[in-house]
Amino acid sequence: MIEWIVVVLIALGILIRLKRRKYFWKDKKGNELNLKEFLKKWKEGVINITPLQQTKTSLWSTIPIFAGLIWGMVVTFIAGVYWMTLILTFSLPLVSMNFISTIQKYRAQKRAHEAFQEAMNQTKKIGGKNEIILGTKKRRRS
Repeated sequence: MIEWIVVVLIALGILIRLKRRKYFWKDKKGNELNLKEFLKKWKEGVINITPLQQTKTSLWSTIPIFAGLIWGMVVTFIAGVYWMTLILTFSLPLVSMNFISTIQKYRAQKRAHEAFQEAMNQTKKIGGKNEIILGTKKRRRS
């Protein structure tokens, strides 16, 4: 019951703040944003996210999952709910393999990104004519 009261009070606080200030968020430049403007900028940001950023976020998101699994195993074991402890214990290798594969994916994407940046730097040194594209020479059309 007390949890619901806390949730309702937080929701009321947010609503009062919105009504009073007419905005809720600020962007990086300090401009005040209403809900519609915020959602527009958020959508643009989500669309422009790179695969490397997605993989990094996925990698960092796995750490709380590990903590939750271990905490759940300890609590269910202490509470005597052994079937749940067993389920959580057997899900740990699955999450571990997911974490390892995400690390490998992140490292591969990072190497590819660095190689692409190096190729772009080489192109700029030549004169920006796009003569080198990822290590291969491109013919110019006359």
